[in-house]
Amino acid sequence: MTDAALFSEIAAWLDQHVLVSTGLAVIGAAASFAVVGLVLIYLLRAIAALIGASDKSSNRAIRKAAQEPGYRVMVGDIDGPQGNAARDFVEKAFEKNCGDFSFGARFMLFRVASPGGRPEGETLAKARRRLEKTGADMLIWGARIGDDVDGLRLFGVTRGGNLTPQQARPFAFSLPGRLRQLGDVHSRAVAYLLAKRLQPALSRPEAFREEKIAELGTTLDEILDELTGEESIDLPAEVHREIETDFSAITLHLSDRQSRMDWLEKLITRRRATLEALKGKVETDAQIDARLDLGRALIKRAEVSFDPVALREASVHLNSAIDQLRQHDVIRKAQNASDALARAQSLVETRRRFAVNFSA
Repeated sequence: MTDAALFSEIAAWLDQHVLVSTGLAVIGAAASFAVVGLVLIYLLRAIAALIGASDKSSNRAIRKAAQEPGYRVMVGDIDGPQGNAARDFVEKAFEKNCGDFSFGARFMLFRVASPGGRPEGETLAKARRRLEKTGADMLIWGARIGDDVDGLRLFGVTRGGNLTPQQARPFAFSLPGRLRQLGDVHSRAVAYLLAKRLQPALSRPEAFREEKIAELGTTLDEILDELTGEESIDLPAEVHREIETDFSAITLHLSDRQSRMDWLEKLITRRRATLEALKGKVETDAQIDARLDLGRALIKRAEVSFDPVALREASVHLNSAIDQLRQHDVIRKAQNASDALARAQSLVETRRRFAVNFSA
């Protein structure tokens, strides 16, 4: 057999067996891809349906709980690295400590899916709609962005103060991002901050009985002492000041009724330290709060043990606070409104006198 004949015979065999098989293989591969694609589409739809059913089931469970007394709190996702651990920390902090700040009120936690980002715009609208669908009192979510002192950021909306879902108030505050360094004191602080969002009256001591508000004052005093201890990492400055301001309000409220000189001394020390830390910073509201608290505390202490030096210091702080308040937009608007009202009353009195004189 010649070489040409041999090559012709080999080509014919390849065409008959191999090429036909390759074509079938291509068709088979295409069919397999199509089947896999259909299966994936089916699975995605099934997952979406499962999530939707789970979401509806969760909504029904929360609505059912809304018929019972107590607060319903939804804890959503915390995005970022170690987000699940951060979520666990928040849930455990709430479950363990929130009862200490709710004065016996019952509360229920529900883990749900949640919107991401700050509580504003469409995210805020979605969160309010979720409150409306479920009848819950608060929705919490957040993001962990790092290990900094403000590396864990919590967001939420709350109906605290008997608000409707569409009136639900947004909130945001930060915590240290190093989860392994967060201890019992941070757990108690988080629980208080969240309980306060549920019960805004916690920042108004006059709204509670003396014995109840004294218990709260003791707890806040312990939290502040532990946060400044050598073995603990502190909270972000603005969060620390919020707790300090509430402790100061309780101390000043109770000082007229109970002899709490130990708390007054702590208030004075803490507020002096706060003013020192605020030097050179443009945080007018924080400075005003600290000066007012410090001035009032120094006066109350002088009422027990007269101290002219302390009274002079109190006068300096109170005058500074008044000067800062005069520059505040709200105060200026209130003053403008008061001036306009006084002019209106003056015009009424002038017309009245004119009418009386003219009729006479």
